[in-house]
Amino acid sequence: MSSINNDNTPVQEPTVPGQPPSYTLNLYCRLEFGRKHLFGHDDPDQAAQYFVVNPVPQKHANTWRPIFYRGDNPKYADVDRISTPIARALRSSMWNSFQIQLGDGVREVLENKAREKKRRAHKRKQKMRRFFCMPEKPPKEPLEDPQEVQGLVAVFKMRRSAFLGRTLIWKLGGHEYRWKGTRRFSTGLPRNLKGLSHDLKLVDEKNNVIATFDKDRWASYKRSEKIGHAPNKKRRFLGKLRRYPAADTPSTAGVLESIRSPLSPYVVDKLSEKLTRDLNLGGSHTGDITEEAIAFTCWIAVEAEHRLRYKILDLIEEIAESFKE
Repeated sequence: MSSINNDNTPVQEPTVPGQPPSYTLNLYCRLEFGRKHLFGHDDPDQAAQYFVVNPVPQKHANTWRPIFYRGDNPKYADVDRISTPIARALRSSMWNSFQIQLGDGVREVLENKAREKKRRAHKRKQKMRRFFCMPEKPPKEPLEDPQEVQGLVAVFKMRRSAFLGRTLIWKLGGHEYRWKGTRRFSTGLPRNLKGLSHDLKLVDEKNNVIATFDKDRWASYKRSEKIGHAPNKKRRFLGKLRRYPAADTPSTAGVLESIRSPLSPYVVDKLSEKLTRDLNLGGSHTGDITEEAIAFTCWIAVEAEHRLRYKILDLIEEIAESFKE
């Protein structure tokens, strides 16, 4: 990477000097190929804070459909272990821009999609039965109509400031944030080497450090930690996300009010219709929407850097093969 990807300008220290981070979460890889990730704690018996399910992470942009959950592994969700989908995302082909749908209404949007899918599948089966002169068969379960979305559904965009650069810019509730590469938290010789930057920091418009992510340099070569019981039988540590308190950080109520305001800068025409057709800025939201956006965008930034390395290698390999032909 060139020097543009490593921010070497002086930045402000965490806004409350000497104060520890307001919370710390560990990022773990749950399954091979990165199909599942979780933000959890050192204690494996403690439930995860957030969970990411991405069934097809390693192929093309049109199959990349991660879903971000508030709670632990949705596969083992029950009355005592609640897991709610609160965000999903789309990306461009070269990982340069991302469109994110966020809010409690995402669960209702996904439920409506499942209802429509069941209805289409039943219709297709009946068509095949008529083709073979068989009588129609009623569905095993009653087919439900799509319901009106009551929860909050907001959409925002995250993009790179330069092609293949590390800085990712996104806005939420009228406030701009940037995920940037940094060597400020490195020690020794690596701190002075340009082009060597593993960690990330999140800064706001005033250059206050809002959060940091410290990567484990050797995560790809380590074995998974075996827990031995559900909901996460094994996990592999990838890094540590720290959120720092700031005196001028907007409150959750203030962010939600700004999102619901008619003056919010939502340029719907430039966003995917797949995400904007269920837009509901007046819906309810129960969690800390800024914290959830930070965690999800952090995962996207880490995942994008990891996948982009292989993307570049794949492109070089395809170019070499085309020259041979």
